[in-house]
Amino acid sequence: MSSIKNAPGKKEGKMRIRAFPMNMDEKYVNDIWTLLKNAIQEIQRKNNSGLSFEELYRNAYTMVLHKHGERLYSGLKEVVTDHLVYKVCKEVEESLNNNFLGTLNFVWTDHQTAMVMIRDILMYMDRVYVQQNGVDS
Repeated sequence: MSSIKNAPGKKEGKMRIRAFPMNMDEKYVNDIWTLLKNAIQEIQRKNNSGLSFEELYRNAYTMVLHKHGERLYSGLKEVVTDHLVYKVCKEVEESLNNNFLGTLNFVWTDHQTAMVMIRDILMYMDRVYVQQNGVDS
């Protein structure tokens, strides 16, 4: 058997592997967020047939991994709030005098379905960023 010798001047000890330093520039973060935002909006419009959920999950994972979880979390909150206020609320208000409960049930079911798909994409953010920062899930 051969023995591995340390280079001259180095102390003997455990070999450490350092993490690969990869910083995400702001443009790349913006591009990923724009992609995710558009995908979330497509899911809310029930137009998700062309989406790659694996790619979306990977992009969300990358954002959280590189310490951009806050951007992802606050962006998601804004997109969902805008959808509820400007589309869902308007739809429900327009049905106040005609089929209110049917409309309310319909938009609630659609919202639940969309949120399940969005949750699947952002599962890593929910498990890591949300728990570490104690924000609402």
